[in-house]
Amino acid sequence: MDGIQYLINENGEKKAVVIDLEKWGDLWLKIYSQIENKIEDNQQNWLNDPIVQNDLDQALEWNYNNPPQVSNLDEIATKLNIYE
Repeated sequence: MDGIQYLINENGEKKAVVIDLEKWGDLWLKIYSQIENKIEDNQQNWLNDPIVQNDLDQALEWNYNNPPQVSNLDEIATKLNIYE
């Protein structure tokens, strides 16, 4: 195919491809965009897992019921006898 070159290993197997972007650049951008979208979709699918959703719901509920607290680090260090 004109504008397409394959890189072949020592066993004669095609391992990579070089594309003439002047000739095939528009097609490559379409292919690359589809690959990128598929990767993004797969990276988001874990959020729809029922186990993950359950864990997130439990974490949100715990956070709601246990507001953050401010700790005095000097007081904690004294209680633990870190500084003598």
